[in-house]
Amino acid sequence: MNSIHRIGMAIAGMATVATVAGAFIIEGYTSAQHTAAQATAQASATATADPTPDPTVSLEPQTIYINPMPTPAIIRVVKPAPKVRKPPVVHIVVTAPPGGGDDGGSDN
Repeated sequence: MNSIHRIGMAIAGMATVATVAGAFIIEGYTSAQHTAAQATAQASATATADPTPDPTVSLEPQTIYINPMPTPAIIRVVKPAPKVRKPPVVHIVVTAPPGGGDDGGSDN
């Protein structure tokens, strides 16, 4: 790969990272603006409401009984897995060509 291709790939990668990061930044900014606008609207709505809350009726607490979770069933293995056979050994015999010209190096 030529160096010009490497430079192009590096620039393309940086442009992709910058685009994705920019999208995240813009998303966060718009979300923060939306949340701030909602908080301001809610604060102004509660400021104009009657500050004295209505008395609430107190209810007696209820006791709720929950059945305990059943114990998990015990699974027993009755038939063990079959024994694994060893794969057959394959011997490959390579004969040298006549004249000893195998180009495998020297025997010095």
